[in-house]
Amino acid sequence: MSLSSIRGRTGDPWTDTLCRSRSQSPALRVPLRAPHRVLRSAPHWRDSPLLCSGTRGVLLFSVLRFTRHARQEKGQRTAREVDTEKADRGFRILEVASSFLGGQKSLVKVAKWGSREAWRTMVRELAPQSPEGEYLRPASQLRAEDTDLELLDHGHAVYLGNTCPWCHRVALALALRQVPNRCVARVQLLDDPERASRGGWAFDSSRGFEDPVFQAKDLREVYDRAAGGSAGYVGRCTAPLLVDRQRSKAVSNDSKEIVRMIVTAKASAAELEQGRQVDLLPEELRNEIEETNRWTYDLLSNAVYRAGFATSQEAFARACRDVAEGLQRIEELLAERTFLCGDRITEADVMLLPCAARFDAAYASLFLRGSCGLWREGPHRRRWLQRCWALPRVAETVDVRRCQESYFRTLFPLNPSQILPVPSFNPDALGPVVQGNLDEDSIFHWRKLR
Repeated sequence: MSLSSIRGRTGDPWTDTLCRSRSQSPALRVPLRAPHRVLRSAPHWRDSPLLCSGTRGVLLFSVLRFTRHARQEKGQRTAREVDTEKADRGFRILEVASSFLGGQKSLVKVAKWGSREAWRTMVRELAPQSPEGEYLRPASQLRAEDTDLELLDHGHAVYLGNTCPWCHRVALALALRQVPNRCVARVQLLDDPERASRGGWAFDSSRGFEDPVFQAKDLREVYDRAAGGSAGYVGRCTAPLLVDRQRSKAVSNDSKEIVRMIVTAKASAAELEQGRQVDLLPEELRNEIEETNRWTYDLLSNAVYRAGFATSQEAFARACRDVAEGLQRIEELLAERTFLCGDRITEADVMLLPCAARFDAAYASLFLRGSCGLWREGPHRRRWLQRCWALPRVAETVDVRRCQESYFRTLFPLNPSQILPVPSFNPDALGPVVQGNLDEDSIFHWRKLR
C-alpha cells in the first residue's frame, strides 16, 4: 500500500499528518505497511535530505504510538486469558459426558429431572399440594371458644413476626384501634428456621427478641406450654398466636378471627375516658366489608401464595389469572372511592394492606415471576397505598426491607441463589400523599360511648 493511497483515511492524526507531508515532498516514495516496517524497509531514511526534522519526528512518533498500542492489546489479551484460566468451571461434568457417553443428552435429562423433583419435595414441605400441583393452605388449628375480647391490663399477648402478612393484619388492627400494649402485648418473633425447633419462629435475647410470657426459646415451646397439655403440642407452630396471659392459655392462631376480636373488642379504659372508640366494622357496612374480605383474599392475599408455591404450570397460570383479575378489580374500585368500602378506612383495608405492602417488594418477582406487573403501576392502587401508609402508626407496623430479605433468603426453594434484588425495595419511594385530609376525625368511623 502506498502512502498516497491511505492519506486521510487512517483515523490516526499523526499518520495522517505524515501522509499529508507527501504533497510537500513529492520525491518521497516510502511504502507504508506499518510504521515499524517503514524503518526496516528504508533504513536509510534518516539520511534522506527529503525528510525534514519535523517529518522525521512525526514518523518516529507514529512508530512509538503503534508499538504502544500493540503492547497494550497484547496485555489485555493476556489478562483475559488469565481470567479465563482462573474461572471456576465446576466439575466439568458435561465435557466428560460428551467425551465418554457420546453426548450430554442423557445427563442433562437426568439433572433436570433430579433438580425438579428435589425442588418439588422441598416446596411440599413448605406448602401442602393438591394432586394438580396447587398450594392448599392448611386450616388454623386453634380457634377461640369465646370471641369477646376484653382489653384488660396484662390480659393478653399476641406473637407476631415481621415477615408474615397474617401477623401484619393483627398489628394493623391493634395500631388503628389504638389498643395499648399493656392490654395486648406485642411479642416480636425472629424469623430463623435454623434456630427454631419447629416452624420458622424463634427468640434471641441478644438481638432483642424475648418472650415476656413464657421465657421460651422458640414458638414451639410457647405452643407446648399454652396449647400442648402434658403430651406437648402436635401440629404446625404458626403466627400470629393470641394468648391469654392470666390463664397462660392459647386463644387462637387464626389471623382473621384475631383481627375480628380486636376490631369488636370492648372499649378499653382509655377509650371510655375519651368517650369514643375507632370503629373498623360499622354495622351498616358489615356485609360489604365481609364480601370485600372474601374476594380480596381469594384473588390477592392468598392467590399470590398459590402462585409462589405452585408446582405445576397449570396451577401457576390459574393463580396468576386470579391475581391479575384482583389487581384490575381493585383499580376500578378505588377509582371511585378513597378506601375499599367508602371514604373512611375499615377492616377491609386492614386485611388487604399487608399484601399490598409486600407486593412490589417480594410477591411480584419471587412469587409471580413478573407475570402480573407491580402494585404501584395502577395509579388508584398507588394512591390508596400512599394514603394507608401515611395513616398514624401504620408505617411502624412493618419493616418492608426486612420482609424482602426474609422472603428471598428464608424461602430458599424459590430462590436457591439467596441473591437479593438490587436496589432493595423502599416503601418511601411511593412518594408523599399530597391530596386529601389525614385527620383522624375524617379517616375513621367512630363509635360513641356512653
